[in-house]
Parts: sequence; structure tokens; C-alpha cells
Amino acid sequence: MYIWSPLPRSLAATFRDVQSRKPHVRLSAVADLVRWAEGEERERCIAELVQLLGRDPDLEVRAAAALALADAAAAESLGPLIAAAEHGSPRVRQMALVAIGELAEPGEPGALIALRASLRSELPALRFQALVAAHRLLEEPALQPELERALADDEAKVRYVACRIAEERYFAPGSVAKPAAACAAVLAALSELLGDPDPAVALAAAIPLARSGSERARDCVVKALNRSRGSAQLEDEQAAIELCADLGLRAAGPGLMARAWGGWLGASPLAFQARVALARLGDARACGHILRELSSWSRDTRTRAVAAAGQARLETARQRLLEMRGDERQADPESVSEALRALDLAAPPSRSELGRS
Repeated sequence: MYIWSPLPRSLAATFRDVQSRKPHVRLSAVADLVRWAEGEERERCIAELVQLLGRDPDLEVRAAAALALADAAAAESLGPLIAAAEHGSPRVRQMALVAIGELAEPGEPGALIALRASLRSELPALRFQALVAAHRLLEEPALQPELERALADDEAKVRYVACRIAEERYFAPGSVAKPAAACAAVLAALSELLGDPDPAVALAAAIPLARSGSERARDCVVKALNRSRGSAQLEDEQAAIELCADLGLRAAGPGLMARAWGGWLGASPLAFQARVALARLGDARACGHILRELSSWSRDTRTRAVAAAGQARLETARQRLLEMRGDERQADPESVSEALRALDLAAPPSRSELGRS
């Protein structure tokens, strides 16, 4: 059966449709303005989007125009976006904040004024989006007080994103070292959230605290994984699974088993990660499963098992990996090499290496 698919708008049709009386036609033409802005008519397209942002009678068209300016990387539209973030309907202000966060340079004065006003808004959606933008635009130490305020916000979604920003800015591997006093203050604020009534907030606070050595936070991570319901935030759940393997938190075994093999949670999208974590913790069933899949009839399954063996530092898989090395029919060669490198890094030093140290 042939299904008709509309062709992309021509440039002339795009400019005609953004003047339509029908809001849904103008809304659909916004995306075409972004596409045409990549070419010679960029200036005209950006001007049209700015016009829509400031004057269109439809709320959704104005909001879409704000996002479209970000998609078009229209840094030249920052002035109108700042104006939109400071005045007008909350929906448009929110989308303008998204665009400002993507387009403004850190420390840009006009953008910072708009951000600070929204960070203190009565509307949670504006506080949320302003905080996300502040993460990119505010340098230390200006971000710290805003982050501590957000960690104590009345709105759970604001507290949650503040936890994620705190982890990335202060405690993520490879992040720029921060002053000890600032780190201590943020850790203290996160500690207050371990008993948060919102489970997603409590887990987001617990993950960086657990890495920092907090036993209470580690207990929180274990309890989150062992609950009969999974986390609403899959990324945090995966981080918690990997953290249990890194820290040897065997008390999370019931939750890991349920995700690895099915149980009260049903089929889990994190079954692979749970099996790797169990194997790292020495679980015989998980180790055996990975070893068996290395000899599966399916190349895709074998390649997945190669990755699992490497991530689990499964030394008993070394011989099979060596047999697969260089044979593209067995598994992806780069995956095999990467898994063997992981085993080498995890292996204890030999006697000769110890003698040279």
C-alpha cells in the first residue's frame, strides 16, 4: 500500500505559511525556518523567527519560535530571547530560558539578569529551567548559593535537577576541582535530601554521597534498588547498579537479581547492567551466563557477552576472548580488544612486575 508523504516546504511556501491565519500551519512552518536558516536565507529566517517570538498571537507558536532559535544556533537573537524570558506567558518564558542556556556565553550580563529573576520565580517550571541554564552560564562561586537554594526548593523536580547538577559540577570523575569548603557545603545540602519524600530525589542525592563515603547514602542506594518498584529515572537506576558493583554493595543482591533475571519488577531494560554488576560481585549464575553467551550461535549475542565480560572483569573469560581475537566472524574485533584491555587493567601485578616496583 502506498502511503503519501508530504514533501518538505520550499522556501517560498515556508514564508507563505508562517503568515497563515491558522496557528497549526504557522507552527509546522517553524521547523522549516530552522532548516532554511542553514543556507543563504539565514538572516531572513532568523528575522522571521524573532518576529514570531515577539508578536505571534498563539502561545505555542511563540514558544516553538524560541526553541527554533536555539536549534538554528542563532546567538544573534539573544536580545529578543532575554526580553521573552523576562516578560510574557510562563510557557514562552520557559522556552526562552532553554534557548538562552544554549546560546549565551557564560557570564553574559543580560542573560544572567534574566536567569536570576527566573531562579526566584513563584513558578516551579521557570525555576527548573533557569537552574538548568545557570549550570552552563554561572561560574563558581556564583552557582553555589543558587544550587544550595534549589536543593531546598519546595518543588521535587527542582530539587532533583539540582542534585544532578551538583553531582556533575562537584563530584563527577574528571570535573574541575572545587574549593573544599564549597564541596563540603554541597555535600551537607545533599545529605539533607537522603530522606526526601520523593524517591527520585533521595536516590539522586545518594549517588554522589555514596561515592564520597557516606554509609547512610550507600544504604539509601541499596534500599532504592531493593524496592519492589524501579526508579522513575532509568539513568539514576543504572548509576546505582554500577555503583553497587564499584563499592561491593552485596546487600543490593535482591534488586540486582530481579533486574537480571526477572522477578517482582518484570523484564528490566537494565538486565544487562544488572548481570554485569552481579558478575563483578562474584555471582556464579551471572558469571556462568556471560561465559555461555560467549559461545552463542548469534554473533550479536557473542559480541554483547564480550562487552559484559570486559565490564565485569571476568578473568575466566580470558581464554575464550583470546580464541575470538582477530576473528570478525566470532564478534566485533574492537569489542574483543577492549574487553581484553579491561582484563589486563584489572589483573593483579605479576611477581616480576612487583619486583620492579
